[in-house]
Amino acid sequence: MSELTERRRAVADLGTAMRETIVLAAVSEVEIDALARAAELMRQASALLAPVQRPAAQLPSVDELEAGIRYFSPVIGAGNAMSPPLQITADGDRIVARVALDRRFEGPPGFVHGGVTALLFDEMLGQAATHLGYWGMTANLAVSYRRPVPLDTELMLTAHLSVVDGRKFTITGTLVVAAEPERVCAEATGLFIEPRPETQERYFADVTDTQGADISGRQGWRGTIG
Repeated sequence: MSELTERRRAVADLGTAMRETIVLAAVSEVEIDALARAAELMRQASALLAPVQRPAAQLPSVDELEAGIRYFSPVIGAGNAMSPPLQITADGDRIVARVALDRRFEGPPGFVHGGVTALLFDEMLGQAATHLGYWGMTANLAVSYRRPVPLDTELMLTAHLSVVDGRKFTITGTLVVAAEPERVCAEATGLFIEPRPETQERYFADVTDTQGADISGRQGWRGTIG
């Protein structure tokens, strides 16, 4: 096993453990002493992670932008304690994801927070464009909430590219209950714009890889940075 593979497994395992802990913290009604002990254990875990930290503009050592591998994305990141994480697959000219959202994402009791729904759509719509070779940054995202999105229920999200107009493109998406595809919970339309080269340079000129090397000249990195 390579060092990178081993590190990725360790990062994903830590992410899973943190997600499990956050879910339990959201539903637990244990005694106050148990809560205090758990908090102390969390602080001990934080102390283990604190000594070596990467700069904000440096990519994580486990990421690979050209392949769309983002371990700390709040939507698809296996190492992020607050990501579902969403697993996205291609289906012809569209992309599809299935996910059950747990108590970390609760808004109204029993239902998903509306902002989380928008977050998932932003990722899905951007990924749909990337799937067909386009890349841009979100200029506008409009979400129509048809009915509450249930927690702890398998959902299905789909997205596809609708219109391309030069550097601008429009993507649409839908969120349904997987077992009842006709039960549409939310729909979204997003306008994405590919920044001009000089704007991309201004936004991302300081981004480096783990060794501190500039990545701006590498093929394909912009298509997966969102």
